[in-house]
Amino acid sequence: MENLNDSELVALFKKGNSEAFEALVMRYQSQVYSYIMSITKDFEISNDVMQEVFIRAFKKLTSYKDENKLKNWLFILSKNIVMDYYRKNSYKLLPLETQDDDGFSLIDVLSDNAPLPLEIAIANDKAAMINNALNKLSADERELIALKDYLTFQDIARMQNKPLGTLLSKFNRALGKLRKILAKNGQEGYDECMR
Repeated sequence: MENLNDSELVALFKKGNSEAFEALVMRYQSQVYSYIMSITKDFEISNDVMQEVFIRAFKKLTSYKDENKLKNWLFILSKNIVMDYYRKNSYKLLPLETQDDDGFSLIDVLSDNAPLPLEIAIANDKAAMINNALNKLSADERELIALKDYLTFQDIARMQNKPLGTLLSKFNRALGKLRKILAKNGQEGYDECMR
């Protein structure tokens, strides 16, 4: 199953092969989860939303049109489910540096190889600097910057039904705005943070 492309797996699934769907889930679950996590900043919510994404995908895949790219379709589905979740529950998105009751932030939890305290402090400062700047952008600009971590510009343009040139222009404007915000706030080394 791993050697089959998305179209072949979808075709098999439509014929009743549940292993084909499992292969699609294995192929895309980490990317979908990362995208959802970039929006929610919450492990529990992200897990709930990801489960709902694949439940809905399972139900709707029989009517999926192959001219769309499956990855784009899953990201659109993810975004819609996240927005529905927040509408229903009236939650606010939290920045990375937000601490839980025990004083840990997402940045602390995500570190794998036990960085030094100075490295943690620098990372926290950079994350806070970028999150504060990102919060000054519009929701569309933040989404575009987040999507660029997971999709190509061509895929995002198809997903949003926008011409590639328009999308590139919007991305460059958003990035320029982000740089100006960081520079205006007197943040030294903001270019390093933008890499």
